[in-house]
Amino acid sequence: MRSLFASSLDPFYDGDHEAHADRVLDAHLAAGTDSYGHFSVAQRTFVLWSDGSPQAQRLGVLHLAVKRQGTVKISPLILIPSRRRRDGFGSVLLRAALDFAWEQGARQLYCTVAAENTPAITFFTRHGFRLAGESPSQYKPGMTELILYRGLVAAGGESPCDLHMRLFEDGDAAAVRDLILDSMPSAFQGVDDDWVRALFDGHDRRFGRNLNQKYKIIYVAADSSGAIQGTVAAGPKKGDPVKLMPLCAKSPEAFGFMLDEIPRLFGTLGRKLYTHQPASPATTALMQGGGWRLEGLMPAAYHPDWCTVQWSLSL
Repeated sequence: MRSLFASSLDPFYDGDHEAHADRVLDAHLAAGTDSYGHFSVAQRTFVLWSDGSPQAQRLGVLHLAVKRQGTVKISPLILIPSRRRRDGFGSVLLRAALDFAWEQGARQLYCTVAAENTPAITFFTRHGFRLAGESPSQYKPGMTELILYRGLVAAGGESPCDLHMRLFEDGDAAAVRDLILDSMPSAFQGVDDDWVRALFDGHDRRFGRNLNQKYKIIYVAADSSGAIQGTVAAGPKKGDPVKLMPLCAKSPEAFGFMLDEIPRLFGTLGRKLYTHQPASPATTALMQGGGWRLEGLMPAAYHPDWCTVQWSLSL
């Protein structure tokens, strides 16, 4: 284990990797107790063997740190060089990590990976991990570290297959108004009846396609009964960006469905889409999962108690 830590981590990380291996393995052998951990309450190590015989070969190692805040960190997951990118052994170790994290009641499994370690990034993203951000020179000068995570809480609610997008109609006005006024004012000051009325008026001006008249194109997400579960309005700007405001829904499932549909609906309006959203965990996870890029964090831009995130999607 000491040798595998040193040979695999040294290209991407500074520090004494053998001492790292000793520390986490000592904690594992002490019934998982981490006597030096601050946020880590337990350390557990798993070894992948080729079979159950005394002559079995060690194929890989997985170490997990259980955190006080209800998450589990992979630190690290390593296969021996001859078994990388083949045979699915990495998936076996990751399945062990997921099972362990679920047993701990964790809400999230996360890790950090060097941006230069392309095979590892591909592996984790292929298994449902999302990119949260990057940190230049985090663990080694010149090396950028990526932060990846996978949520473990099962989603519920309206299935995306029961939803469809359609153009806003006059008969939708009351339902869309209620949706907006239920969803937005807590994080966006000034969103009121007048704001909603101006939005609908902008939709009525859409046929002229005059940017200076601030036209909007409104779509709604409706379920199988016809009830409106979400809404989004596109407003093209000078220079060909397109602002999406509002972009809100009654559930995370409906919000995620709209994110999937938005490029199809508005992909010909400009060169990029952008939206302003409150920095909530659910919204952030959905935006990251949809491939949107965090462009800015704006304190008190729309409400004194909220930071607002600008997200963008290149078209």
